Amino acid sequence: MYGRIDIRYPDGRRKSYQLASAALTIGSAADNSIQVPDAALANRHLRISGGDAGVFAVNLAKDQRTIVNGAPLRLDEQRRLADGARIQIGELTIEYIRSSEGPTESMTRISEHTQPSAIGIRAELESGTLKVWPFSSASAELSITNLTDADLLLNLETAGLPADWTTPHDLTFTVAGGNSVDILLQIMPPRQPDIAPGDYPLSIGVARHGEKVGRVQLQLLVQLGSYRGLSAALEPTVMSHQGAFTFYLLNHGNEDLPLALKPYDPRDLLDIKLAQDEVRLSPGRRAAISGSAALRRRPILGRLQDISFALLAEAEAPNQFLLALPASIRVRPLVPARALIAAAIAIALLALALAAALYQPPQPMIMNYALSAEQVARGTPVALTWDAVHAERFVIEVERAPVAELPTDASSYALDTGDYVDPIAIALIAVNGEATDIQSLELEVYQPVIVWHFEADKHTLLRGISTELTISWRVEGAAALDIALPVGFATVRESIMDDEGEIVISGVAADDIQITLSAEDERGTTTRRALAIAIRAPECMPTEDILLYAGPDPRFTRAKFAVRNVPVLANGITADQVWLQVELASGDYGWGRLADFSCHGFNPAELQVIADIPPLPTATTAPTAAPTLPPTNAATPAGGNF
Repeated sequence: MYGRIDIRYPDGRRKSYQLASAALTIGSAADNSIQVPDAALANRHLRISGGDAGVFAVNLAKDQRTIVNGAPLRLDEQRRLADGARIQIGELTIEYIRSSEGPTESMTRISEHTQPSAIGIRAELESGTLKVWPFSSASAELSITNLTDADLLLNLETAGLPADWTTPHDLTFTVAGGNSVDILLQIMPPRQPDIAPGDYPLSIGVARHGEKVGRVQLQLLVQLGSYRGLSAALEPTVMSHQGAFTFYLLNHGNEDLPLALKPYDPRDLLDIKLAQDEVRLSPGRRAAISGSAALRRRPILGRLQDISFALLAEAEAPNQFLLALPASIRVRPLVPARALIAAAIAIALLALALAAALYQPPQPMIMNYALSAEQVARGTPVALTWDAVHAERFVIEVERAPVAELPTDASSYALDTGDYVDPIAIALIAVNGEATDIQSLELEVYQPVIVWHFEADKHTLLRGISTELTISWRVEGAAALDIALPVGFATVRESIMDDEGEIVISGVAADDIQITLSAEDERGTTTRRALAIAIRAPECMPTEDILLYAGPDPRFTRAKFAVRNVPVLANGITADQVWLQVELASGDYGWGRLADFSCHGFNPAELQVIADIPPLPTATTAPTAAPTLPPTNAATPAGGNF
């Protein structure tokens, strides 16, 4: 297993799903591993898969947003998930939690003398303690053994914790004579400030169904961890040169939170006071701290400005952290400086006018003028650079049409070529009064390849099933274009006109495939785009508990059981289409009759025919005991199966 995902719904519900090597999909369509009937989700919105390289999320939604740790995930983009990664799709919040790699706590096996032997059952826990944090989950394995020769119908009940913390809370199941059943107890406490950290004893009772006496009683100590959370607000955040404010604090955690409060004034220009410099917030409690900020010395002359400061809340040990809220004081000078500024401007203008009347500007001269390239693709910026003397301004013209006017200190300009094609003349004009100097250079602009769209009508195909796939594109400026098809696929029909085209291909894929578009422009530059098509295994559903064999005949060794309503992967069929080979979640293979399975979304007859079948066992082969059928109504995780 590769960890799990926890899904939090808008109404506060939360569900967990285990991850394995195959892909798990989430969307509004019924064929997803996890279906959420929400208009904000695409039919297939998100795929999460685990493997040796890690756990990855892939965005399958074309129009709806997918956010991973605050950053958007583009269509078909794959992103590796770290422990604790958060994904937002529609109104759902999804958190990835990596499976713990710590060792299992050992515990002395419970002696049979400590349990009532008259009822014929023995129960054992893998550990006597279980550490768990709010809004997470932890599991403990309970092993129950039937000491009798007859099948027993048993009840499992838990007490000591709220019912919604424990799954299963109570359960009725069957254990065959002389066999054992392992049940996974999952503890999932909510994240609420009124739930204090500490030890919570969980009582687990196992008894024969309908009997009130003779029960096996076990104890599991659930150790609930603590968490801290603090939010803060400041009102107002912008004040006059002397104003009051309120500092609001809220403890989101489940333990007391002592805080030290203080202001931060980096320039020491303000007099900041707080009603108190310490506060201790109990879980879920709020506090409103009043304060004031004033400017130490108000300026006489100047301009309107904001002086920044911050209010700090620092948590004490053991989990130290610092929270800062920015604020500012808006300062207005006592005497406006507009009159002085206006007088200074008037004097400067008068001096400039006098100088202009007496001064004759020299002739401007362009010393050198160059382009960064002689030819470029349309839309590629071109840098113009020059050296000039005695120029008060510069004018850029393209094909004698002005496009820019630049100041005297300018020595470069980036020209956008998106509006031009073919050779164009770019002129630089140096101007000084009535005098000018002009130089012109030629630039060749050619049309590049533009791929407006390249897409397929399906993002996923079924492994081993012959499927048609429609590929469409619109490409502008291509002198030559090629579509590279994956191995095993051939073109069925095509429709190509000018810059647009569509082909239909057909084939069978065993692994993920890629379709590549290569377009070459008139200068020989090649542009490529690729489509990634994911391949998933076809699934069938057993219509009842089915005994699987090592080969397509009841005379083969009995291998495994396929449990009713638990999906299996369809691997292939026999040539007479009577037997179906399936793969279980454990990775084991087995053969069952095709009539005992319900397959949706594909025709089983299209599966590959498996010819490599082992020979039938000889008559001298020692009989193999049939595997024990797991309890029919044993709880299985909700959602996808792998």
